[in-house]
Amino acid sequence: MAPSVLSTTLSLVGLQVASRLFSFALNQALLRSTTPQAFGLATIQLDTLLNTVLFLLREGIRGAVVRTRSAASPAEATLQRQSLLIPTLLSPLAIAAFALYHRYVSPSPIPAQYTPVLALYLLSAVLELVAEPLYLRTLQSWQTLTTRRVRVEGAAVLVKAVATLAAVRAVSDDDALLAFGVGQVAYSATIWAGLAWVTASSPRSASSSSSSSEPVDVLKSREGVAARPTSVLQLERVDGHLFDPGLTTLGWALTKQSVVKQLLTEADKLAVGKFGSAADMGGYAVALNYGSLLARVLFQPLEESSRLYFSTLSAPSPTSSSRTTPTADNTDTSSKVVGDATAPQYSTFDLPPPPDTLAAVASHLRLLLLFYTHLSLIFTCLAPSFTTPLLHLLLGARWSHTSAAPLLRAYALSLPFLALNGLTEAFFQAVAPPRWIARGSAWMVACAAAFAGTVWALMGRESKGGWGAEGLIVANCVNLAMRTTLSTTFIVRYFAEARRAHGGGGRGTQAARGADEAARTLEVAKWVPRWATVGAFVAGAWVVRRSETRWEAAPLRKGGRGGLRSTVEHLAVGGAVGLGCLAVIIISHRTEIRAQLAARRAGRAKKAQ
Repeated sequence: MAPSVLSTTLSLVGLQVASRLFSFALNQALLRSTTPQAFGLATIQLDTLLNTVLFLLREGIRGAVVRTRSAASPAEATLQRQSLLIPTLLSPLAIAAFALYHRYVSPSPIPAQYTPVLALYLLSAVLELVAEPLYLRTLQSWQTLTTRRVRVEGAAVLVKAVATLAAVRAVSDDDALLAFGVGQVAYSATIWAGLAWVTASSPRSASSSSSSSEPVDVLKSREGVAARPTSVLQLERVDGHLFDPGLTTLGWALTKQSVVKQLLTEADKLAVGKFGSAADMGGYAVALNYGSLLARVLFQPLEESSRLYFSTLSAPSPTSSSRTTPTADNTDTSSKVVGDATAPQYSTFDLPPPPDTLAAVASHLRLLLLFYTHLSLIFTCLAPSFTTPLLHLLLGARWSHTSAAPLLRAYALSLPFLALNGLTEAFFQAVAPPRWIARGSAWMVACAAAFAGTVWALMGRESKGGWGAEGLIVANCVNLAMRTTLSTTFIVRYFAEARRAHGGGGRGTQAARGADEAARTLEVAKWVPRWATVGAFVAGAWVVRRSETRWEAAPLRKGGRGGLRSTVEHLAVGGAVGLGCLAVIIISHRTEIRAQLAARRAGRAKKAQ
């Protein structure tokens, strides 16, 4: 793993852990203070609405900005800079979406304070869209600004938790929903203020004459000429364009794919929000709140840093045009000429990536796949036996006897699908050309059909033995598995074509050897657990399941009395089993661990010289 990526990843994970642990403690107090109905409505319906609107209006442009290289001229820099304002200019669409939601999708009967809360969530959405140009600036300078941005996001999470808890304590139970709107506005305001501070205090070129208080990045051309700052009211046409054509076309292609992707991501919440009761939504919300904690703390930082790192593969080579301009038919018009030879056509790229970059990215991808496959053993073999005891310990019998307990167990089993899909899609979104993005959009429609069919099969006849809300989690696993299939197919084809482009397979050149090394790095045997590790986890699963059976007899049957001791004993068994499995992993990979440690020591020694 590259040092810059490792540093960024560790910063992201560390900051996420610190902020999430504190907010987790505050959420415990919040869950004990609010009703399941208010918590479910805010988490399932209002958060889903807010996340969907923001995702559709900004995710495409974020992906395009990450993949856009520095401007080749002041005119191009001006277009790129003005393109950062697109999410802010789309704020009226957010207002229209909330108005339509209030008109046609509001629950019946309407809960107390529902309309004011919806207005607060709309205000939060507008604040985040106004702050989006600042966020895009941090993506352009991700090597230096990512850690500072994540600190702002962590602070915003804490502010949201504190504000929500304080508001819950200040209002009556009937008005508890209002507290969630207050907390959401506090979060967005903190994001805006924090990003303004990060971008204003970031280093600027001495040639820039702009004020440090400008909210939009001052992009610099390759000649070092700083472009003038722009506001929403100062857009200017350059060569007949207000925005960068390549960036906006790629952003639109990513946005079209995001429509179906977001519907699939939030489909389970939409379904339980539409067909479940308020109490069901509360149980499902708690299961997602705890089940997705690991995803927010670990998977999200890893995916974000990896996506930024993978985007180096889409960088044009020094001898090619610095700019890729997709056309309306989703084909690339970037230069295919390197020197005097015309590069061959490949489906996954136009110009092959440098072999050293290819090998480094392959190594990074293999390490994460190895890490995720071992985590998957924990999720499937050990974690399900501890979901109900932890829920009982943290929230008491009030929640452990609801649908949250079996849903949390099912969610733990779905985490391997979530992890692998996030990693492979990070590569796909960072590297795939527009023609593959269009293919991915079509595949998303098939995923949506599979999700809907699975939901109907598992939940259509609940009174006759249906799966209930657990069927939603199963359907989501089917959806994630299908999406992972597409992105994995792209990864395999990408490295195969890169190997062929560099003449791999025995030609003996340095480029060919680098491509061969990248291909060998991603062989399946290099990133799956050893058989000894699998055997240790299977044995551990049997031990912890028997321990859970003994635990169920104590606290649940006795109404919670005397259950603390049995819970501690059960957790101790889990800790012992976990340490044993960890020892097997270390022994199985001892040679590789020694090599990695030796490389780290050599790197530190070289840096110290």
